[in-house]
Formats: sequence, C-alpha cells, structure tokens
Amino acid sequence: MRIQTKIIVSALSLALASLASAAELKLIAHSAQDTVPAQISSQTAKATTALESEPVQFAWRLDDAAALQAVATPHLASSKEYWDRRSADELAAGVAIPTTSPGAIVRLSPVGDASAKAIEARQVILRKGDQAFSNGAGMQALADSETLEKGSAPFPAGSTVFRIDPALGAGRFELQAATASGDTVVHVFEPDSPIRLDLKADRVSYLAGSEIRIDAQLIDGELKRSVDEITGLVTSPGGQVREIEFSVDKSGGYRAILPADFAAESGIGGLFEVQAFARAKGAQGQVLRDARTAFSYTVPSARFTGSARTVPVRMRDPVVYLEFDVEVAAASRYQIGGVLYGTDKNGSKIPVAMAQRAERLEPGVHGMTLMFGPDVLDGAKAGAPWEIRDLQLVNQADMGLQEQRVQALVLDSTR
Repeated sequence: MRIQTKIIVSALSLALASLASAAELKLIAHSAQDTVPAQISSQTAKATTALESEPVQFAWRLDDAAALQAVATPHLASSKEYWDRRSADELAAGVAIPTTSPGAIVRLSPVGDASAKAIEARQVILRKGDQAFSNGAGMQALADSETLEKGSAPFPAGSTVFRIDPALGAGRFELQAATASGDTVVHVFEPDSPIRLDLKADRVSYLAGSEIRIDAQLIDGELKRSVDEITGLVTSPGGQVREIEFSVDKSGGYRAILPADFAAESGIGGLFEVQAFARAKGAQGQVLRDARTAFSYTVPSARFTGSARTVPVRMRDPVVYLEFDVEVAAASRYQIGGVLYGTDKNGSKIPVAMAQRAERLEPGVHGMTLMFGPDVLDGAKAGAPWEIRDLQLVNQADMGLQEQRVQALVLDSTR
C-alpha cells in the first residue's frame, strides 16, 4: 500500500507541475575565443544522405571538480628532425647529412615504385671528413627493410633505419648509396640534440573567411635562435599544396598569416597539414629542422542566430530546458551541445551536466533544444543561477565545427 501511494504521489507531482512561460534570451556577445562564422554556405557535404534521420537527445552528469577546457589547445609540434627527398643519382654521388649532436638516427624510405628495391643499411657508405665507413661500420642498431616489415612500427615499405655511431661525434656526414633505384626520403632524427623547431597554429579549427596564424620558433636549449631561412607549406586533404611565407614577429619568432580560404583545394573542408623548414648556423655547422602540425578547416553551413529561450515543460524541478535558434543554409544532420554550469554554496560556478541533441535540418531557421532534467540535476552541488558554456554547433556530415561559444548564456532561474 505504501509503495502504491508513493507511485500515485509521484505521478500527481508530474501531472500537476506548473508550466512556466517561455522567456526570450540572447546569447552573450562573442569574444576572441569564440569561433563564429561571418557567413554560411549552401554547399552540401557529400555524406548527408547517409546520415541518421531520427532526432536524438541526451544529457549526462559531470564531475563538479573537473577542470573543463572549452577551447582545445592547439598542438605544439617540437621537432629535432628533418627530411628531404633525394634522387638515385644524388644518393649515388653522396648527400650531406648535417648533425648537431652525436647518435643521429637515419631512415631511408624509397618513394613510389622504388619501395620494392629497398636500400639495405650495409649497402650504405657513411663518410665524415676523410674517413669512410661501409658494410655497417660507423652504424648502430641496424634495421633493414625485412626486419621493419616484421615489426609493428609504422615505417613505409622498404625502409631502412640505422643510428650513426655516437663515437663519431656530430657535424657534417655524407651518405652514399650506389644501389638506390629511385627517389628516396632521407629522414634524420637527433634525439639528443638541444636544438628543436617549434610549430603551432593559433587555433585547432578555422572557418572559411577567418585568418590563420602559424607560429614557428627555433629553440636551442631554452634560448630562441634566429634562422637563416624558414619556409612552409600547407597541404590540403586532396594533396594540393600552397606555399606560406614567414616573417619575424615582435617576440623574435616567426609568423605566417594567411586567409582561411581553401575553396579551390578542398571544397567544404577537412584536415590540413602544415610543414615548416628551417635552416640556421650552429656550432657544428649547418642546422636543419623540419616540423609539421595540422588544423581543421570548415566551410560553415549553419550558425546560431543569437536568439534562445527557455521552454515550458511539465516536469518537476530541477529542470533546465532551452531552445537555440539555428540558421541553416544547407540540409544536413546538425548536432548542438553545451555544458550547464551552476552556482554552488560559495557563489562559484561549477560544471553540472552536459547535453547534446542531433537532428536533420532543412534550410531555414530552426529551434534546437538542450534538456537538463532531474535525472542529471538531482543531488547536484550547484543550482540557479545557471550558465551555458562551450555551446557548439557541428555538422555531422563531416563533423565540421560550425560555431562555438565559450560563454554562451546566463539564466537567472531554473526554467
């Protein structure tokens, strides 16, 4: 009888819950941290027809002590290596290998059809000054193509790897391979060198029409070093290459600035690779360093209009039910997500829950909702006033970020 009474009381509490009226809201003005499209395109991603058509919405509780990072930190690539593509004639005549510390690791990787004819390490002649080393002399940790193919390391087919004997010191070496039958990538890695090339984009993701900043810096120990030359390339998902130019910035580093306009290279977007090639003078002679990093590029087809509202819902408190207006230029399945922050007993904002919704939308303006119900808010260590942070809009056809607001919305009440 007692169980039945509880069920009846619970049912009545849901059925008789009062409906609050909808309250119109505006997103907080965007900041420099936000990713906001200047315009949207009606160009459609290729995969839209294969996407799920049914709407999906869910939420989950977050650890209130978690240190959430709304904006992903761009990857800082630190390189103690360089690479170059050499022809068979160049390898037969001998190619220079400048090093800055003992024990450089050299990898020879044939390109294209030449991969069937690997250069074995014992066929390589290594020279330093008037000394010549052959048949494996002057090398350590030999690994020929057969050994590498049996291992799990992701080396290109036909690769050979060896370490220059640290007893030979650093400086200029020459590598000669008379058996080379085609182009070969000569890759040199100096794990013990204090000299590295740092490379980083200022964002992880860019929208068409924005500005891309690529920073590079040659570091010796903890000190910045100038370079004699630094160049760079941006390669699209389709393999198209665009040259970039670096100039000295106020900090003594090097920066390349280019417009995020890759319509000719990639259409709607994708993952782009950035490479930088630096040359400088060092105590042991020439210093060479190459580095690579990546960024994503998206041609947005949807964006937030800036309008939002609370949604009346027949449900017991606590509940936060919100609707955000989204302008769509190209039909696709879009995903919205956001983190709900609440106010704890000390007046501090702490994360409470994350909610997402995905649905197919046609061109026009649509309302997309985020629901935080009692299932994720019961027992939370924080309550109203609420905030929505890390509000994101994504096109699921290619998972391209359409818009992101670090601090999106402030609510004074629970509904």
